[in-house]
Amino acid sequence: MKKLVVMCLLAIISMSAFAQTQQGQSSFGFNIGYGFNDNGNALLGLDYRYNLTDEVRLAPSLTYFVKDNGISAWAIDLNAHYVFKLSDMFGFYPLAGLDLSFWKWSGGIDFGPWGSAKGSVNETRFGANIGLGGEVYATDQLTVGLEFKYNIIKDFDQPILGVRVGYNF
Repeated sequence: MKKLVVMCLLAIISMSAFAQTQQGQSSFGFNIGYGFNDNGNALLGLDYRYNLTDEVRLAPSLTYFVKDNGISAWAIDLNAHYVFKLSDMFGFYPLAGLDLSFWKWSGGIDFGPWGSAKGSVNETRFGANIGLGGEVYATDQLTVGLEFKYNIIKDFDQPILGVRVGYNF
């Protein structure tokens, strides 16, 4: 009897988890992570994911790079994922996309051989993202994932590692 109950529960979980990457499904998520730039910034973010097809989804996001040593940033990304379902409970995806970031330096700023400045400097940069992610479909409404992407921006390239918890609807 126990085996029958366990098998029924697994079947129910598997059927509900399958719906998380179907066309028309959406997800809203919270991200925490770290940008491995010269300064090293922790990051906090929000994202939205929409499945255009069962495999392809768009993932716009807003990320804040927490101020450290006088450097902080906001980034707006628009990435595309191609999802490979390895099982009903796990999938992975390569990603590619665009990035628009707004960097701010405050305090004493050293520009190397060009001198230094006091106050703050703002830079807006356009870039690209490439990377990989994996996700566990914990329930039909909850996804937990890990994502690694390389952010390609002139003078600001950085690898980024993040953890995501998402609500699916």
